[in-house]
Amino acid sequence: MEDELKFFCDRMLGKLAKKLRILGFDAEYYADIGEDEILEKSKGRILLTRDKILYRKALKRGLRAFYIKSDKWRSQLKAVSNLFPIEENAKPFTRCSVCNTPLKDVEKEEVRGKVPEYVYMTHEQFKICPKCGKVYWKGSHMELIRKDMGKLVKVWKV
Repeated sequence: MEDELKFFCDRMLGKLAKKLRILGFDAEYYADIGEDEILEKSKGRILLTRDKILYRKALKRGLRAFYIKSDKWRSQLKAVSNLFPIEENAKPFTRCSVCNTPLKDVEKEEVRGKVPEYVYMTHEQFKICPKCGKVYWKGSHMELIRKDMGKLVKVWKV
């Protein structure tokens, strides 16, 4: 078994990349780079692609690649979880869903003015992305994510 699953999602798999990040996986994604750069950045990662030509090029270069047939993120995530040990290796809510950076715990005072006042008053634990500054907390959205994604991958008890 691998130490850590690292993915590279091609430019057609932005939603899948975000969902993999929510599950705690290193999932690189760029909306505006070309094939050669995708292939270069995919080294040491598992390339997930909806592009058959890119998939074939990756295999010819000896890269690990998986062709995703569906254009719906739920089917895509299910396909990835059927091929790779997603459920055993997930670390939900540990990466920034926007930029893929590991999140850091921060003191409550550090997020004053960066979150809505009600959130600041009603929550004690916060995480922040050290790269893009996005702040995370355990709100009702987390339960919605658990229910939605939990139907696809058995990371949470649903």
